[in-house]
Amino acid sequence: MTQLLDLELVEEIKRIERATGRNDVLSGFVLKLEGNIAGFPAAFSDLAARGDASGAVRAAHTLKGTCRQLGAVALGDLFSEIESSAKAGDYDTARRQFDGGAALIAQSIEALKRA
Repeated sequence: MTQLLDLELVEEIKRIERATGRNDVLSGFVLKLEGNIAGFPAAFSDLAARGDASGAVRAAHTLKGTCRQLGAVALGDLFSEIESSAKAGDYDTARRQFDGGAALIAQSIEALKRA
């Protein structure tokens, strides 16, 4: 199983916080990620229903990148799988992957908040 978090990447964000004298950089990114993930199912379904294949792929790709930049490795892998399904035009599988990843999503967000 892929590790939940890459603590080195999380620590890099914390170094930025210390260097800038701010303590809300990571927490701000996590809140934004949490909101984007919450909005993903509706946005993805809308894009798929409109036949916007590139938009559906881009939505998953964006979350994949954001997760990986924040150090949420396993969550990035989940969105990579969703992106692959979307690229193949298999939106039903992409939705099932998202739904099936609910526990991973919750665990990853909680781990980022605790980091």
